[in-house]
Amino acid sequence: MKRAVPPAPIFSARGFTLTEMAVVLVIVALLIGGMILPLSTQQELRYVAETRKQLSDIAEALYGYAASHTASDGRPYLPCPDTDGDGLENRSGGGCASQEGILPWATLGLGRLDAWGNPFRYRVSATFSNSTTGFTLLATGDLRVCTSAACTATLGTQLPAVFLSTGKNGGASPSDADQLANLDGNTDFVSHDAVSPFDDLVAWLPPSILTYRMVAAGRLP
Repeated sequence: MKRAVPPAPIFSARGFTLTEMAVVLVIVALLIGGMILPLSTQQELRYVAETRKQLSDIAEALYGYAASHTASDGRPYLPCPDTDGDGLENRSGGGCASQEGILPWATLGLGRLDAWGNPFRYRVSATFSNSTTGFTLLATGDLRVCTSAACTATLGTQLPAVFLSTGKNGGASPSDADQLANLDGNTDFVSHDAVSPFDDLVAWLPPSILTYRMVAAGRLP
């Protein structure tokens, strides 16, 4: 007796329903959204790295300027800030027209803007920026870099110069005390990891390295 063979299953040849299409579109949107955030984060990290490299280049340019410029007394000195927006340092006699302003990028042979398109800021101690009486091995600056606006802890003291990027937000309409500290025109600056809205990148010339570089270049003592 022959065994009965069950009929082959019949598969439906229907297409996607509207509900299934909606589910697929939601999944695709979630995947794309998950890719966009990392890409934007990666771009921001690239901007930070690029700007940190620029800050390093600024430091080297400042060392080079001091090594190649001689005050009236034969000693080295640092450039003054740019106060009129032309990229050149602005002096008043042997001193600076202002101790704080925009980085004199043209004087230093550097680019004007950070990775976000904002100009670098720069402040220099008067003791280190006089073209009549240059600085000595024993010179001390009047600038400090603190970990907060309250300045209960410092990262650097008696600094010859401080320079900074105001970050992605460009320091626009700051309400954060730490941001304000970097724009208020006094001798204290703040540097710490980015915590919204603070995103400034701050660098400075340590006096020991500046004087060491001048000794190595034969400019001091």
